[in-house]
Amino acid sequence: MKHYNIPIFLPELACPFRCVYCNQFSITGKQKLPDIQDVKEIIEKHLASFKEDERFVEVAFFGGNFTGLPVKMQDDFLKIVQPYLEKGVINGIRCSTRPDYIDENRVRILKNFGMKNIELGAQTTNDMILRKCGRGHTFKDIENASQIIVNEGITLGLQMMLGLPFDTFENDMQTARDIVRLGAKETRIYPCIVVKDTELEQLYKKGDYLPLTLNDAVEQSATLYEYFGENDVKVLRLGLHTSDDLNGAAFVAGPYHKNFAEMVFSRLWGRKFDKIDEKSDKIVIEVPENQLNHAIGYKGENKKRLQERYKHVVIRPSFRPTEGSGEISVEFAGDFSIPLRFTRNDVVIIASATMPAEAKESLSKMGSVTWLEPSDKAYPSISSHPDIFFFCKDERHCESVICAKNVDIDLPENIKVANGGKSVGNAYPATVPYNAVGVGNMLIHNLKYTDEKIIELYGKISTKSVQLNVNQGYTRCNLLALDERNFITSDFGIKRVLEENGCNVFYVDPHQIALPGHDHGFFSGCCGLVDDCVVVCGSLNKLKECKELKKFIRRNGMKIIELYNGDLIDVGSIFFIRNQKN
Repeated sequence: MKHYNIPIFLPELACPFRCVYCNQFSITGKQKLPDIQDVKEIIEKHLASFKEDERFVEVAFFGGNFTGLPVKMQDDFLKIVQPYLEKGVINGIRCSTRPDYIDENRVRILKNFGMKNIELGAQTTNDMILRKCGRGHTFKDIENASQIIVNEGITLGLQMMLGLPFDTFENDMQTARDIVRLGAKETRIYPCIVVKDTELEQLYKKGDYLPLTLNDAVEQSATLYEYFGENDVKVLRLGLHTSDDLNGAAFVAGPYHKNFAEMVFSRLWGRKFDKIDEKSDKIVIEVPENQLNHAIGYKGENKKRLQERYKHVVIRPSFRPTEGSGEISVEFAGDFSIPLRFTRNDVVIIASATMPAEAKESLSKMGSVTWLEPSDKAYPSISSHPDIFFFCKDERHCESVICAKNVDIDLPENIKVANGGKSVGNAYPATVPYNAVGVGNMLIHNLKYTDEKIIELYGKISTKSVQLNVNQGYTRCNLLALDERNFITSDFGIKRVLEENGCNVFYVDPHQIALPGHDHGFFSGCCGLVDDCVVVCGSLNKLKECKELKKFIRRNGMKIIELYNGDLIDVGSIFFIRNQKN
């Protein structure tokens, strides 16, 4: 659905303060409020220009201190929108205002008028900087206003500025953390610039203020964008709106550029590409079509950097694997926080053939997949599950597997496979000899059932190897090892043992996981690990623990790949194994 804002710009005539950086007349290019007829004409003009039938339209009162206007004036502006709301041609109203002009009664009235989003000009949450900049409010005012807005069920936006006088990027990151903590779902990132006829201009001319360079502002904005993405805060804008005034005499100094947002997006893609470490002369990078220009980079900067490392570089839209070309393909999502696909030709994947078709299609684009079909080697509900027949040590970088004695499927010859000592059977405990977790020097399983070849492997690793015994025989089904200290489980017994050994463990209620033939499955059985990615068969949004689980994964330096946007299904784990020819 296409989203449209109908902007109604209000100059800062309702603001009793003048911040050191502010000459609002120069920024908006306007010096008077629109009247009621102006607002109606703006709405009608914009509605006539919209072509999509499927659209979401908001009237946005921007540029000023909306709740600082006289109450009758506010109500008059809002009343003019009501007929359009009643007809359904406009879906909501949003406004921007100051934190110290918010109270419970007014917010309730705004909500009754159809106000769905309120953005507060926070700029910073540091009281010293707020005072030095002449903002006229404190961080406590921001906290109180945010709480009122969130409590009324209105979407909260908190705007921030980079490079304010007396500011540091450490302070800016604290502001970003406060924005997340206060419950904001939206933000705007504005670099501070020096505008004519402001106090900041005088500080700049005296040498008492040095604005951020354009490069520093882009770099810092990219870091903030990533942080907000990881914490589910939507960045509505990067950089100031362009205007004739700022393109002319009003601009004095600082990181103002008409292509600022493009530069930030380019930098975000460049950071991803810098992490590519492939031993090949050829590299093909596939990106969503609407991100192609950003991926190539502002003035081609990302492609040029790649060409310093690879003889042949192609950046193209959509996913089109080239068989036998020796090219490396990498596909990223456009939100810059979660990669959709990380595709390599040196990984072989083992997965259940019973997973949903949409998930199978996504997984197939990540590498060569060996699909396990249901067999008579185990009872039906788990008879195609990889973790029943294979043990993979260090799954994130797995280079070898131990497979059940009675496995009769063909794996590529370049996959290192060792035969186990036991066959898998149809009844517990004959189903669990290979359902262990091995990470680093640590082996975790119900050790009385573990295949002897796995025990033998850990005996050879090191005298420092740790073998933790748990009561749960289906250990891998219930346990995902992000590393030797951080785990996700659906088993309280496993959680207790690991925590007693100094590990951090996140618990996911298994009753939310589907496993055909059973009341429920287990979360870890939905998952696989490759490099710094957790691959999931289903959407984490289906979990009541979703928000905290995502934080736990990302806090441990991991990204999330959801194979499809459906229910979480225990498919017996997904194993990614390195191709030994590469």
